[in-house]
Amino acid sequence: MDQQFTHNRRQLLAGIAALIGATALPGEALAAPKRRARRFLAAPQFALLGAVADTIIPATDTPGAIAAQVPARLDGLLQGWASAQTQSDVSGALGRIDAAARAQKQKGFAALTPAERAAVLRPHDVAALKNVPPPANAPKAMFFFQPNHVADPGYLKIKDLVLHLYYFSEVASAQELIYEHVPGNFEPSVKLTSASRPHLGTGLF
Repeated sequence: MDQQFTHNRRQLLAGIAALIGATALPGEALAAPKRRARRFLAAPQFALLGAVADTIIPATDTPGAIAAQVPARLDGLLQGWASAQTQSDVSGALGRIDAAARAQKQKGFAALTPAERAAVLRPHDVAALKNVPPPANAPKAMFFFQPNHVADPGYLKIKDLVLHLYYFSEVASAQELIYEHVPGNFEPSVKLTSASRPHLGTGLF
């Protein structure tokens, strides 16, 4: 395993640990989810999480969040490592998405068609991620820590975790991104086409 991949994995684990309120995560936190006797989320909420993840990253010409087992991995983090506050935030945010679907479409979010889900989630996303003033007890911003205060922190956690878990999955790394072993070849000029894919680098992508 080369140094860049090791660095990326450590960076990813640190980022996910911060998102779920854990002090640290072991390496197996990102392993393929095993069949468990029970999940953290009840069946209706787990189906709702799957519908939300699939709407955020649907399958197109490359596999989406479902193929990358994002819902199962996220549920495993909630069950095994997330703080009680994060568990509550995520459950509450899922409930608000479902409530928005019922108010607009008279059906739960998971029961909607992909087009209907997108129509509900787009405006919900904009409203949930609207910047708001920090609360009085908010930690101060530091050079390496810039807190993002939004209207629905629980939804922000869900979206961030879906993106993190997807883009560092084997599916996304192999089929949507380009993973280049370091050191690679020096290419002074790369021609971009409609088929070009981004490289898996030291950041989220």
